[in-house]
Amino acid sequence: MAIANALAFLLYISCSVILIYNFVSHRQESQRLLSIGIVTLLALIFHGAAIFFTMRLAGGWDLGLFTTLTIATWLMAFIAFIIGTMKPITHPGIIVYPLVAFSLILKTVLPTENVVTMANPALEWHILLSLAAYSLFTLAALQAIVLAIQEQQLRQRHLAGLLQKLPPLQSMETILFQLIMVGFGLLTIGLLTGIIFIDNIFSQHLVHKTLLSFISWSVFATLLWGRKQYGWRGKTAIKWTLTGFSFLVFAYFGSKFVLEFFLK
Repeated sequence: MAIANALAFLLYISCSVILIYNFVSHRQESQRLLSIGIVTLLALIFHGAAIFFTMRLAGGWDLGLFTTLTIATWLMAFIAFIIGTMKPITHPGIIVYPLVAFSLILKTVLPTENVVTMANPALEWHILLSLAAYSLFTLAALQAIVLAIQEQQLRQRHLAGLLQKLPPLQSMETILFQLIMVGFGLLTIGLLTGIIFIDNIFSQHLVHKTLLSFISWSVFATLLWGRKQYGWRGKTAIKWTLTGFSFLVFAYFGSKFVLEFFLK
């Protein structure tokens, strides 16, 4: 498990270095893109192997904070890999892969003391859908931050440096809403499966998670409605995206952090 974790970390860092070099030099050579794809696939395989061995050691689906985080970051890396294959110029791995590598360090340095396994196997679908939604919304939040910086620079007519190499603002905004729409669909299904399979969704340790998740769902639903009805974009879209993402982070990872490290 430690070896797989270390290899995944090194491979993600290698991908990040190559992508950053490509972006700075503004070269998208097919041979180099192929090497990025192969290295990323190897990183995903070793990352997945580390998750598998963690689950096997726990004797089931480990619901600990950092194990869950590594699953979410694996999904982020996989989605970034797919997007990067289709749109190499806007490859999100430049930002995503270093964050994924950092999550692997956290899993190693700060292991969970008490292993919590899943009581109901049917909840696997709820958790996977929810984590996939979290991963997409994380990518959307990162996209929104880059979009905010790019828009600010354009307003000041001072678009310089690496920002000049980014795609047009409209293209960046289109990608943002594509991520939000897919994430919103997965979050909706995830919440529905939670209602179906969780016996007491308003229990002591789930009430705040459930409430914050529904608030986040409402924020993104409002954003998509505003986009369709009034053409919301720019600062409005960025603010709503980051607000919805903040509620989602507090709903799951924030609550698990408090439960595992403060309340034990």
